[in-house]
Amino acid sequence: ALIAAAEAPIFYTGGGVINAGPSASASLRQFVEMIGAPITSTLMGLGAFPNTDDKWLGMLGMHGTYESNMAMNKADLIICVGARFDDRVTGRLDAFAPNSKKIHIDIDRSSINKIVPADIAIVGDAGRSLDALIAKWMADGHKAKDLSEWMRRIEGWRAARSLDFPENTAPDADIMPQRAVRALYDATRGKDPIITTEVGQHQMWAAQHFGFDAPNRWLTSGGLGTMGYGFPAAVGAQIANPDSLVICIAGEASVQMNIQEMATVSQYRLPVKLFILNNEWMGMVRQWQELTYES
Repeated sequence: ALIAAAEAPIFYTGGGVINAGPSASASLRQFVEMIGAPITSTLMGLGAFPNTDDKWLGMLGMHGTYESNMAMNKADLIICVGARFDDRVTGRLDAFAPNSKKIHIDIDRSSINKIVPADIAIVGDAGRSLDALIAKWMADGHKAKDLSEWMRRIEGWRAARSLDFPENTAPDADIMPQRAVRALYDATRGKDPIITTEVGQHQMWAAQHFGFDAPNRWLTSGGLGTMGYGFPAAVGAQIANPDSLVICIAGEASVQMNIQEMATVSQYRLPVKLFILNNEWMGMVRQWQELTYES
């Protein structure tokens, strides 16, 4: 009933949808299409909903898009599926989505009401919960509301083009890392690649500028923030998917954490690709020093 009555609803999804299996992502897509609401996700939820769909707002939170954050702030209903309202998403809790009702679906009971109070809490598997919602929606004969005014507001925020970056076309100019990631995406998108990352700025650039249309194509360390995750993850993904294109997007600092796995790659003849963005810094550390610690 809350979903049917909402004038400005938004889906907020996380890694729980991915972990619930490919059928959960399919159910999510079906439910979003039925309702017509926009959708955003955490870092860990990328790929559960196709990035090429016009209802996709991009990633949420401090490294997310302007439109996704504004839509979450102005929504009257948040349908959270398999995400935990972590601090990278919420920022200041007293200012987070102040005028919205919140439905929180999570398999982990301890995540419910832990950070953001839920108006309706559902403890359960993401896929099964979505299937039950779809069945109930259809049984009750609900029809999608006209959300054109809400989507027009979102298009206004989208017009800010928050992920744009300056282009330096001088012959001796450094390649912008965002441009490098987009070029990699354009070159490989037809090959259905599996992407892993280390931890740092390159990880965020990959999340922002590499598009995912299916689940289980994005392997990245979330809350743990473990530098060195990406290369071994790529090794595992390549062994499990010998015919797939597997690419580790790395920074020159993170990749050194497990560079010895070059020996494993050589031993098992694994065609893992390493795509290293070298900015000659521990980029994320430097970014926070400059932003918050007076350089």
